[in-house]
Amino acid sequence: MTGSKPSSTMQAPSTAGTKPGLSAPRKLAMTGIVLYIVGFALGGVGNQVQGALPVTPFADTLTALGFVLALVAASRAGSTLREILIVGIVFGIGTFYIGEPHSTHIGSGLGFGLEHLTHIFIGLALMMTATALSVVLTFYHSRHSSPR
Repeated sequence: MTGSKPSSTMQAPSTAGTKPGLSAPRKLAMTGIVLYIVGFALGGVGNQVQGALPVTPFADTLTALGFVLALVAASRAGSTLREILIVGIVFGIGTFYIGEPHSTHIGSGLGFGLEHLTHIFIGLALMMTATALSVVLTFYHSRHSSPR
């Protein structure tokens, strides 16, 4: 045993064979989009299936929480204030079309001669677009944060 080195020395763990996982903002964004989709689906069930109306407030809460998590992830990933402001404006316009009565849409000049159900669909599309845009911004701004 003379001349041999002891085998009990500490070595740094090798990262050559490991796959890089999602960064923290990306995980948060994916959690947000999943919560948004689950809330969106529950809202559809609550409005279509007789007796399932009590799940609608829970669905709205999940949808809003999903958007907030996606927006926080975009902010943590390094999105600029201008980008976050655009996402917020798109989401706010969607909220206007979903939450306000039809007379408000017509009176504000933003009714465009459409029916109220069409306004709700426009609002849903805008809110979904804003949430998806938050996730896209998160992935765009965190693309260089993977280990090298």
